[in-house]
Amino acid sequence: MIANSQPLSERTALYLRLSVGLVIGLIVAFLIGDDNKKLAESILPEDWREILAQTLTLVAFILWAGAAVMRRVSLAIWSALAGAILCFILWHVRIYSGDASSSELQSILILLALTFIANELVSSADQAGKPFAPYELYFDEAWKRGVQLILAIGFTLLFWGILQLGAALLGFIGFKWLTELLQNEYFGFPITGLAFASAVHLGDIQPKLLANVRGLALGVLAWLLPVITLIGAIFAVSLAFSGLQPLWDTKAATATLLGACIGFVLLINAAFQQGETDRNVQVVLKWCVRLAAILLLVFAILAAWSLGLRINQYGLTIDRTLAGMVVVIALAYGIGYSVAIFWRGPWMELLKPLNIGLAVFKCVVFIAILTPLASPARLSVDNQVKRLTSGLVKPEKFDWWLLRYDTGTYGTKVLDQLTQSQNAAIAKVAAKAKANLLGERRHFLEDSETAEKNRPDLSALEVVVPKGASLPASFVAQRFDGETIPFVPDCLVTKPIKDQPTCKAALLDLDADTKPEVIIFSTSGSITGFKQKDEMWDVLRTESAANSQDIVKSLETGDIRMVEPRFKDVMIGEVRVRFQLYQRPPNIILDMNAVPPQPTKAKSAEPAAQAPSKP
Repeated sequence: MIANSQPLSERTALYLRLSVGLVIGLIVAFLIGDDNKKLAESILPEDWREILAQTLTLVAFILWAGAAVMRRVSLAIWSALAGAILCFILWHVRIYSGDASSSELQSILILLALTFIANELVSSADQAGKPFAPYELYFDEAWKRGVQLILAIGFTLLFWGILQLGAALLGFIGFKWLTELLQNEYFGFPITGLAFASAVHLGDIQPKLLANVRGLALGVLAWLLPVITLIGAIFAVSLAFSGLQPLWDTKAATATLLGACIGFVLLINAAFQQGETDRNVQVVLKWCVRLAAILLLVFAILAAWSLGLRINQYGLTIDRTLAGMVVVIALAYGIGYSVAIFWRGPWMELLKPLNIGLAVFKCVVFIAILTPLASPARLSVDNQVKRLTSGLVKPEKFDWWLLRYDTGTYGTKVLDQLTQSQNAAIAKVAAKAKANLLGERRHFLEDSETAEKNRPDLSALEVVVPKGASLPASFVAQRFDGETIPFVPDCLVTKPIKDQPTCKAALLDLDADTKPEVIIFSTSGSITGFKQKDEMWDVLRTESAANSQDIVKSLETGDIRMVEPRFKDVMIGEVRVRFQLYQRPPNIILDMNAVPPQPTKAKSAEPAAQAPSKP
């Protein structure tokens, strides 16, 4: 009983970590490796093999982190419970929530964050011997494990780099055995597990090294807080003069604001650390923390406003649901940190219980998002179908691909139901979607109304040659599509951002057929030509080695003219061959001295004497 209530000794923890790395590495190699693929497929389907491999990998991280700090029974129970929860979540993400690779990647990243935070909460509480540990222990353990994780990843990468270098050196002299060994899954996965386990253990037995690295990282991050606070304050004040419309016009307001919120939370905690209990905090940092807390709330409110506008316009999607999750967490941090400014007591002392509570809150939100409780796939399907059945979205404009491909079983079940809808139009399109007869998906526009709203007025483009001319009416009327037609400038597809420069145009008869072609000059210096053919304007590819600044200057002065090509084309049958001079890089110097002619011997008028033949 006494042994079970104590953490593992240093030597035993090393043996456990190495054993976990070796055994789980071998199991993962069997589950997802190619060497025994047929045997593995006969035991488990591919989805379940990948789910088990991912689950075992995450459980290995828990065992590596807790081997030397958690009590033995606690470590065993927590590892088993965490493994069961992780397996369920991965099953839900992989099988029940859709096969979109981007959505699965986002879910895996959330799962990694959940695993790290939950493990630190449980591990620190077990060390303290009570449900919630002191804030100082949470702070020390979390930052220690974060630094330890980064160093272990770096150690493992360097380890593999040395192995690859050795394989290359042996390969140079004809020995391929190390290269073949590294390509074997039954060697690669276990050796990676052993390397990572060794790096984690080295971090545990070198606490001063981790403390020094952690102190350096916190010091650097803390003094970045005044920078982001100043920028955030300037931005917030500028919004009072510009209004919010320029921010909404960027179409990336939510993501940018949430990124700033994450930066504020990270840097505020780097500056606060454990408050004033273990060090004297500079006055500048104190005021920056207070101001950053208010800016965090402002940015979180703006992000919520921006996301709300998009959801009201187009409904929920998986990405917007995940963004909503981050908005909720950012609002919680913003409100809590702003209240802490005015809380009585030592400077920002309320941050200590707040950070513990918010860590628990994040775990609850992450679990809800990764399970049927608040699955982004389920929520987006329910919201979009409600918009469809209520008449807000017409069947021909509905995103049927969301149900067919992106939302897994949630979407396909609802799609089956919609094929039996009493609305004939909905049932007809749903049947086509189920049979995969809708063609390719167009991602760049959400619906035709958005396309028309964002379409630029091409008649407003300035024509620099001939000066004062207008673009052809057929060109202005054409609807350019930057996704299906390559090389189309953005200024022909969407409106430019307010007060930003836009493209310029020229009308030149490039092929001497008396009908001018349209040349579009973008603000970046790229040039695109268009020729009318069968009532449509097709793209003419251009090649230019000029500097974009030179092109912009020439456009301002109107220095545009046509010249004869340097080299004429060659027709080989019906094939046209075009020649261009290769531009030699300026840093390459070639010896261009002419080879002197070799002296030639004067021919003799008399025939050369022949050697006598042998008898």
